[in-house]
Amino acid sequence: MRAGLGMALCLGAAGPGVAAGQHPVSRLDTASQVVQVSHPTHVAHPTTVAHVGHASQVTREANGAGALTIRIDELSPAIPVAGDTVTLRGTITNVSDAPVHGVRSVLRMSPSPLMRRGEIEAVLAGTGTREGEAIGEPQAVADVLAPDETAPFVLNTTIDGQLPGAGVYVIGAEALGDTGSGAARQDLDRTFLPWWPADSTAAPVQLTTLWPIAGRPIRDSEGILLSEDLAVDMSPAGRLTALVNAATGNPSAATVLLDPEVVEAGAEMADGYPVLDGSGQVVPGTRTDEVAAWMASLPLALNAPAATSAGTLYGGPDVVAAHRGGVLGDLLAQRASINADTAEILGQPMDSTLAIVPGGSADRATLTELAGAGVAAVVLSDRVALPEPGTSFTPSGVVELPTDKGPLRALLVDSGLAETLAMPLSTPAEVTAARQRLLAETLTTVLELPASQRHLIGAPASDWSPTQEAASALLGAIDAAPWIEPTPVAAALAREPSSVPRTVIAYGPEQAGRELPAAHVDQVRADFDALRAYASVVSGTSTIPNVTSRAPSREMSGWFRERPEPREQLAERVSEQLAAIKGSVRVVSSGSITVSGTTGTIPITVENTGPVSVTVGLSLTSSPPQLITIEPVAPFQIDAGRLTSVEVVAQIAAAEPIVVTVATVTPEGEPFGEPGHLTIETAAYAEVAAVVVIASLAVLVLAVALHSRRRARRRRLDAHPTDGGDPTDD
Repeated sequence: MRAGLGMALCLGAAGPGVAAGQHPVSRLDTASQVVQVSHPTHVAHPTTVAHVGHASQVTREANGAGALTIRIDELSPAIPVAGDTVTLRGTITNVSDAPVHGVRSVLRMSPSPLMRRGEIEAVLAGTGTREGEAIGEPQAVADVLAPDETAPFVLNTTIDGQLPGAGVYVIGAEALGDTGSGAARQDLDRTFLPWWPADSTAAPVQLTTLWPIAGRPIRDSEGILLSEDLAVDMSPAGRLTALVNAATGNPSAATVLLDPEVVEAGAEMADGYPVLDGSGQVVPGTRTDEVAAWMASLPLALNAPAATSAGTLYGGPDVVAAHRGGVLGDLLAQRASINADTAEILGQPMDSTLAIVPGGSADRATLTELAGAGVAAVVLSDRVALPEPGTSFTPSGVVELPTDKGPLRALLVDSGLAETLAMPLSTPAEVTAARQRLLAETLTTVLELPASQRHLIGAPASDWSPTQEAASALLGAIDAAPWIEPTPVAAALAREPSSVPRTVIAYGPEQAGRELPAAHVDQVRADFDALRAYASVVSGTSTIPNVTSRAPSREMSGWFRERPEPREQLAERVSEQLAAIKGSVRVVSSGSITVSGTTGTIPITVENTGPVSVTVGLSLTSSPPQLITIEPVAPFQIDAGRLTSVEVVAQIAAAEPIVVTVATVTPEGEPFGEPGHLTIETAAYAEVAAVVVIASLAVLVLAVALHSRRRARRRRLDAHPTDGGDPTDD
């Protein structure tokens, strides 16, 4: 044993190490946080195995000859104290095509702590120089390990004194084996062992962890879900259940960040919901009871002792695309009604005060509009505001960004923590790796500047999907680490912003290329226009259903950035539905109408097939306008699903048929909807015309008779000139 490590070695081939006595709260026992799984004796294993992928998608190549792979499934306790027995458990797998003899495992430990956070990623990737020193003798695992065969290992070591100092030490498990050329290292897996002496005087880091409870905004304007996926998320094994349960069990570790869209969706779905099946038919949803149970669990997380929460903008909108497309104002204008509805559903206020910016980056114009609308803060990546060159420590992530409406508070999500929370979390090995990295990132940050307390922001993606065991393990680590001071988001917003100068990185083409497509935003704008037009005729206290009025806002969700198929499907459905709603008020009278005189009454019927009562007037015009005179019809109400007829008086100044355009108008007289057409004529002009024709015919008959008489007399005189008659006498 290396004396400087202050560790007594106790290695065993099987069975967990058991520490004697009770331990302070800083101790986190892995066994209580991670589900243990039994390992099959034979597994298919690729020659290159991904170890701990994260946001940068780093994979670990074999650290050695590569015939074997070794994986640490469990490190317990995650945060040791003096006297603890540290246990590494895991598996060794033969990934070669030939048997490997003399398989053994060795515990290795770095003699000094990490010096900077940048070393963490290198260790996870299997690179770097911190391979540590062997602690004790190699432990036998298997005499022979056949191809694809897996065997477990257990390594224990007891800490009987102080390590050289507070910090993060690299601890690992090495796989040795003989492939025919003698025993050699085949692989090395490493993780992080944090050490915080009881007498440490370093200032703990304040950590605000934003715990996203956000769904899939896949309801159309009639509340029909595109799929059952949202309901599955709320099921007992779903991701939203895992997140809510983990928050309930660790209420002080994180601030629940609640999207009001998922609250609204859950409340509506709990009473039954329609959904599209595989053939595109609308059928009843099958998970109503599960959704109702999830909704019942939500207040438990929000109201647990020491729990804190905050609301985000509805649906997590792509605020930059919304600003660029001219619809951000429409989204923000709905906040008051959304806040009221959310409070009614939850029985407590949950105002939408935070804007989570998809992609973590926004341009100044968008930030200005958000600031002008009274948004409390934006959540961005720390990569958009870089500390000045030469800063040797991680500065606080609470800053103010300049806008044309004054400074806007921003919470900059720490990149290292974001990558940690983006790591795979499906297996015990992955959970252990992510949890130990979270502890390493925070403790290394503390020791960069131990005399100064700083504030970090941690936040996974809004669609984060950990298992409940993984989520609980991470929150449990935050709660247990004595160098972390869990801090609510309200406290983060109340503190003085960081004084470290930062350079704001310009929003460029790369960021713009990730936005929702401009054509999609154009369609959303048209949908908002259709709703505005329809809202202008809605009567009195009637309101457009929330699921309808907020459909365009759901279309603008950043969730759709990387999901073109549901985005296009939802946009098509919402566009058709809103066009139908706008067209639900229409003139149904058509054809020809004949009135008896030059002044007559014209009946006109208007139909309302929409969801609420409306108030409209009528405007009737002809071309040219002097052919007919009709006064506008004063506004009148039509109940939902009803027909209403009104009579208008027309004065007609033409004998021929007149085409009249009948248009519905808003109570303010603005045109609304598609107009109808009537052909109007008067019988009065027809009667006058008949008299004229008869009189003309009589005159014509008389004239013909006189003419015939004259011609007859003339012929008679010509035949008898001596008759003595007067030839001019008619």
